Amino acid sequence: MAINIKSVSLRNFLSVGAVTQTINLNRNGITLVLGENLDMGGNGSRNGVGKCLGKNTIVKLRNPQTNEVFEITLGDLYNAAKSKNNED
Repeated sequence: MAINIKSVSLRNFLSVGAVTQTINLNRNGITLVLGENLDMGGNGSRNGVGKCLGKNTIVKLRNPQTNEVFEITLGDLYNAAKSKNNED
């Protein structure tokens, strides 16, 4: 069974404010995530603005056959899927 995550949307979570931020993952090529630290006056600092937030977000997956629930980060899920594809 393949899992295809097309986008990740976040709002009011850790470094993400009240405006919904969506990262589209269903495009060909590389998805680049940038951030600007507005707390520091927007002086070009990109530290602490939540760039890794999507990768480190924990998701819950339910096995439809056993009803067992698994927790995994999106980053680990991506790496597992990539490894599985390399084995085939």
